[in-house]
Amino acid sequence: MDSASAVEQLRSKLESSFGKSLAMMIIIAASSKVGVSTIGMDREQFTRLAEAVANDQRVRDMWGAAGAAEAAAEWRRLVA
Repeated sequence: MDSASAVEQLRSKLESSFGKSLAMMIIIAASSKVGVSTIGMDREQFTRLAEAVANDQRVRDMWGAAGAAEAAAEWRRLVA
């Protein structure tokens, strides 16, 4: 799967738990933290974004450490 489609999958999963606004805030914060744009990213950049999203405290609080780690692994597989 290309990175743009993978970002949509990541966003969709976040929206199901956090709603559209908070999901976008989490993605933007993660993007800023790792210094990648969500447009035109490569696989390595997407992987860094996915890890940053999974490590976001709001995500860890909602899904737990194991759930966040599982989501990160799922997102990495999208671009493998």
